[in-house]
Amino acid sequence: MTKAELIERVASRKDLPRGLTKKAVGQILDLAFLEIGDYFIQAKIGRLPARLSYPRFGTFAKRKKSQRIVRNPSTGEPIVIPPQSTVTFTPSQDLGWLMNEKAHQTEPVPAKRAR
Repeated sequence: MTKAELIERVASRKDLPRGLTKKAVGQILDLAFLEIGDYFIQAKIGRLPARLSYPRFGTFAKRKKSQRIVRNPSTGEPIVIPPQSTVTFTPSQDLGWLMNEKAHQTEPVPAKRAR
């Protein structure tokens, strides 16, 4: 899904105020993602990782990847990848269940063989 598609889907919801334009929805989404990004950029990695939990959707967590050595596939020489921070996502049980439930509903039912 693209940003424009997300804005379109949110703006077309019937439970939003009537005067809310696509431009306003886009600005709200931009600000929300900007705040989430700023939170993870500024958060320190310590005992408890920086986390953002959104009920019925999932949890984002800031993690630290250690330095590692890999091989260049072309030359075979070792390359050192420095330590870096990343954000991981763990879907909630509700989201996982809903995705799998929807998948099972859309799969075609195999036809029974005639005997």
